[in-house]
Amino acid sequence: MSIGTHSKVLPETADRKTAPAASSADSFVERLSTEVSTASERVRLLQTNAAQAFAGQEERFMRFVAVADRIHSILLPRLDALTNVDVFKDIKQIVGQEGEGIDVRGFHGRTTTLSIPFSADCPAKVQLSFRLGHDGPVENAIMDYRLEILPIFFKFDSHDQLMIPINDPNSSAIAGWIEDKLVGFTQSFLELSFHKQYQEKHLATDPVMNIRFPKAHAAGEHEYQGRTYCFYTNESLQAFENNPSAYVAAE
Repeated sequence: MSIGTHSKVLPETADRKTAPAASSADSFVERLSTEVSTASERVRLLQTNAAQAFAGQEERFMRFVAVADRIHSILLPRLDALTNVDVFKDIKQIVGQEGEGIDVRGFHGRTTTLSIPFSADCPAKVQLSFRLGHDGPVENAIMDYRLEILPIFFKFDSHDQLMIPINDPNSSAIAGWIEDKLVGFTQSFLELSFHKQYQEKHLATDPVMNIRFPKAHAAGEHEYQGRTYCFYTNESLQAFENNPSAYVAAE
């Protein structure tokens, strides 16, 4: 005797299973569409924000250009004043502009470099620079000061930075900062003549006082018998001019 299991499928059962399946698929597609629409809306929002940020950055960039020109007009006359000082008469000045990105819409930085040729008055490699640029959001102009003296035998301020709000640049503060840096540079440059490591190849002998001293400290020079003599003081120069043969043997 076999025992079997029998079930009856009513005709309407198939209909009841098919209808919810179709309804569920429609709901699923609607959910997917909602997710796609939400993502698309997020993209549109990001694009809108990017466009607004770009427009704001472009506006700030134009203000930066104007501020940069203003700062440059503050810097140049002070550099001119520096080069009019006798000890800096041989300074060479170079101004360079920088661009960024593939499509450069203007300059993003300007570097002004001053270099002094090697000589008895400048027995080292000396170069200073002012670089003007901006931060990432173009909210501040940034001015960098750098001083290079090689070789290094004494301590000096080699770097400083000034942050300048593009919306509120203070011309007096900028001028004061630049002047402080140039005075500091002058102090460092003059310090070269007081260190024997720099002066050992640039010494002269005063024939009257019979001492050796840096040529940069000479009070004057006098040519005698085809040779130029350096003098440490005006008094020794005067004594030599009055009677050179008393200090130098006749040739």
